[in-house]
Order: sequence, then C-alpha cells, then structure tokens
Amino acid sequence: MDKEKIDELKIQLQQWLNVAQDSVQEIPPAQLYAASGVVLFTIFLFVIIRLFKRRTLNTVLLTGLSGCGKTVLFYQLRDGSSHQGTVTSMEPNEETFILHSETNKKGKIKPVHIVDVPGHSRLRPKLDEFLSQAASLVFVVDAVEFLPNVRAASEYLYDILTKATVVKKKIPLLLLCNKVDKVTAHTKDFIRKQLEKEM
Repeated sequence: MDKEKIDELKIQLQQWLNVAQDSVQEIPPAQLYAASGVVLFTIFLFVIIRLFKRRTLNTVLLTGLSGCGKTVLFYQLRDGSSHQGTVTSMEPNEETFILHSETNKKGKIKPVHIVDVPGHSRLRPKLDEFLSQAASLVFVVDAVEFLPNVRAASEYLYDILTKATVVKKKIPLLLLCNKVDKVTAHTKDFIRKQLEKEM
C-alpha cells in the first residue's frame, strides 16, 4: 500500500470514530449504563457457563469378565501391538490417545480416553468410578470360553445395564465378541441369544 491509501484509510477511520462518538453522546446516560450492564452481565454469564459446563464426554470403558481380552484390545487400540502375554489387570489401564487406526488419517482427529476396567469379581466396583464420565461401554466376551462363563457374563452384563448411571445417561453398550478367529469360537448370534436367554 502506498502512503496516500494509508492516509485515506486513517481519515476514513477517524470519520467513523467521530460518528460513533456523536451517536454515543446522543444516547441518554441511563440507557448507556443499562446497555453496558447487559453486555457485561452476558459476558460474565458466558464465562461462568464455560467454566462449569462439562466437556464433551469421550471416555470409552472396556469391561467384561477376567481373561476375555480387554487389555490386549486396549493395547491394540493404543499402538497396534498385541502385547501377547498380558496378565489379569489389578488396576484399570487408563489413557487418552489417538486410536492407532486413525494415526495416518488427515484432518482434525480427536483423542479418545479409554479405560480398561479389571474384570475380576472383586475389582468390578472400579467400574463405578468411571461410569459418570463414560460416553460408551464395550462389553468384551471371550467367544472361545463363552459357554463355561455364560452365566457369569450375563449376570455382569445385567448388573451394568441396570446401574442407575447407565440407565439415566442412556450410555450405549457394544457387545464385542473377542477371539472369533479361533476355530472353536462361538458365533456372535449364538453368544447374543445365550446372553439374552440367561438374562
């Protein structure tokens, strides 16, 4: 821009400022104070709402009986590795990360908070600690060892589905049949029907 255009722009801005100042002086002071109060109150209210408004929930809870493959699934989602030889979790595995399958995609990808809740019967109450922040639940079932555990799995699933937090927040639940690639695995339809029959 050359100097003449900059000078013209300055003159134009000064004229607008003068018009705005004249308009403000014509407004009665009571109206001016009322308008200022409304603007300040609106800004204050907006700040308070933003501070206390809950963030969008993005927590996914992996749950199910002990030994069904929740921890292996957790590691596969995190870094794509199978982590063979995992042991029964005594504490929840909890981490926020971008899913391994999403790392090569372009654009804005949001990280997901995933919690692998221990499945041992004595450690199941730990699920309650995370339900209030859950966006969804994944109930993992071992498709190979399903029949010996059908009663325990259905009781645990029923317990989860009837929890007040799950009912009130209408938290969606995905039934994930793990180890279906094995020859002796049961089909997802068979597992679903058996769980429904038990409940």
